[in-house]
Amino acid sequence: MAELLSIGDAIEEGLYEVHSRFCRAENLTDGDRLVTIVTPEVGAGPRNIVVADLVPSDVERLRVRRSGIEVDTQRFSIDAASTYDSSLAIEIRSPETFRSNLGLLRDLLTDLSPEKSLAFLLDERRLAEFRPGFEQTLAEHVAQCVGDIFTSDLLRGVSRLKGAGFGLTPSGDDFICGLLVGTHILDRICGTELAPIRRAVFESARSGNILTDTALDLARDGLVFEKLKDLVAALTGGEGPDVRRSALRLFAVGHTSGADLATGLFMTVDHGVRVNGLAVSTDPPSRKAPWS
Repeated sequence: MAELLSIGDAIEEGLYEVHSRFCRAENLTDGDRLVTIVTPEVGAGPRNIVVADLVPSDVERLRVRRSGIEVDTQRFSIDAASTYDSSLAIEIRSPETFRSNLGLLRDLLTDLSPEKSLAFLLDERRLAEFRPGFEQTLAEHVAQCVGDIFTSDLLRGVSRLKGAGFGLTPSGDDFICGLLVGTHILDRICGTELAPIRRAVFESARSGNILTDTALDLARDGLVFEKLKDLVAALTGGEGPDVRRSALRLFAVGHTSGADLATGLFMTVDHGVRVNGLAVSTDPPSRKAPWS
């Protein structure tokens, strides 16, 4: 018998019909918004509905009400225990441990992320994974865009990066999502106020593709899926083994999507900490934005 394990806290009431189907996930839309029914292996997310013993690709329609959901003819009640909290968990217990965790994330990206991920931005030796011709030209384009983002013109870099890369959600869009989530971490640990930059990045990155625009919208608002939330919690408040375990789980998302997102997050946080330093107090003073 099917069982509702989790429903995302960013899902609105409405009637949703099939948008796209995959083995472990089905996207449904009401025309403007997206909801995804997933298997337990995929995990919770702000717009995910996790149901055990249900094949997502068999679903035809979904109705969401305040009191519960209807998946075709099956009804499930919603309570506090089944509602997933997608907000970021950020708590710096030790500046030294955080710096060590950040360095570990870089090492994990360069050593253990999937082939042809954007981790080549951190280790040029990984460019050898890209075949001559289109793939290497793409890698060069991505590197130029990211160079713009962190050294010269943030919005120009974002605008040129969107839609670039492989996958259902292109690598460039995953990187931008990581960047947006990274700015939330910087606001908490460096005392920055990057909400205006998040809004500008979102407007520059949106493309009209409901899949990527939904991911960007959630990242802008700091609402994250379970595997990413676990990595942020481990990075900011955990120890090395926590970072390794959560990073490898994230790297397994998609072909390179999880690693590309983690690369964007790492580079953003690393850049911001280099510009501002890491605040030691739990209430850090206001600092300048990394993009000023």
